[in-house]
Amino acid sequence: MALRVAIAVAIVLLAAPAAFAQNATRMAMARVRLTTDPKVPVGCTTLGTIDDTSVKDLRRKVIRLGGDTALLSFPPDDLERMNAVVFRCPASAAAPAATRPSAGPSAPNGAAATHMPPPPSGSPPPPPPPGSAPATK
Repeated sequence: MALRVAIAVAIVLLAAPAAFAQNATRMAMARVRLTTDPKVPVGCTTLGTIDDTSVKDLRRKVIRLGGDTALLSFPPDDLERMNAVVFRCPASAAAPAATRPSAGPSAPNGAAATHMPPPPSGSPPPPPPPGSAPATK
């Protein structure tokens, strides 16, 4: 019984670094920003070009080059292939800005009210046609 426990512990200890490395790679791949907008990598450092037919493999190649952003293009003669220019962007440019709703007045039940934009200027829309709205009690 003690031998089985020792073997199980050894397997867990040997597998843990591999699992951690896979998890770290997956997290890095998830942070790769893929875009077709040439304005996104402005101010970033160009690292090189890559191509692949798999988004997953393309992300791996971006990580291998040390990048965090890839500007994609699609060649018209090979519809499965993706070309990419790889960039390393400053931390503020690489991550999209997190938007939080502003802390507005509180709702009657004590919860924060959601921020609603003002209505558009101009005339209001026409009323719905008769019979289209549910009956009120």
